[in-house]
Amino acid sequence: MPRTAASAPYPTQGIVLRSRPLGEKDRVLTILSPERGKFAASARGARGPKSQLAAVSQAFTLARFLLAHGRTFEIVTQAQIENAHIHIATDVLKTAWASYLCELCDTLPEHLPEAALFELLCVALARLDGAESETLSVEMIGRWFEAHFMELLGYAPTLGRCVVCGEKISIAAQDETQQVAFSPAQGGTLCRACAPGEPQRISVAVQSLRALRRLERADAPPLPDELPLSGGARHDLRLCLRRCVALHLQVRLKSLNFLDDVMAAQTLRGNDV
Repeated sequence: MPRTAASAPYPTQGIVLRSRPLGEKDRVLTILSPERGKFAASARGARGPKSQLAAVSQAFTLARFLLAHGRTFEIVTQAQIENAHIHIATDVLKTAWASYLCELCDTLPEHLPEAALFELLCVALARLDGAESETLSVEMIGRWFEAHFMELLGYAPTLGRCVVCGEKISIAAQDETQQVAFSPAQGGTLCRACAPGEPQRISVAVQSLRALRRLERADAPPLPDELPLSGGARHDLRLCLRRCVALHLQVRLKSLNFLDDVMAAQTLRGNDV
């Protein structure tokens, strides 16, 4: 019988967010594509040593897939790698960050078109792949992704005005040391009058909030010298983004422990500059 239109193979570009074994020889790939969003696909025989799908089944791989509809998963019939991001896999710091960014994408519902998120992840992985193996350079890529990820989800924090009363928060142009109240739960900065009424507020350096705004507006991750941060402001930026992500996703990301351990080890080795 002739193949129906519904069962005809179809192409799509995608990034492998994660890969897990299935049976003795197969793998199940979680793929993010611009047209279909996140979905699962079976790569049959991908665990075999001579499989043509073995290389494309690795996490962080950008490829062009030819898929067929299956009962449980889509089926990868062919694939052509466009960027394997080979330098990520050989660097533990880059691997930790890439795993975290991909897991963020993996928290979204399946089968929702995510063209903007797909492009965001493409840029972040390409920059990680080509970045110097140095903590600040790699971390800046991750913070840029986090800021834009929150914006795409509609959770970008309000900065510069009180999220409760709308009052403008005045700060001297050259003042980088002033502390500002920030509430992840309320979704932004708080004025001095409203801050006492928010028990979950945190106090962050104004330098970190200015950095967050620049990250949100940047089309690509800035280099460390383009967005210099003191140690305290860097900590506050991490805290703001981490709290916002945790609050809105309501899940504990497995990759976070790995990332935190790697970052701590980098600091101990003096590779934090």
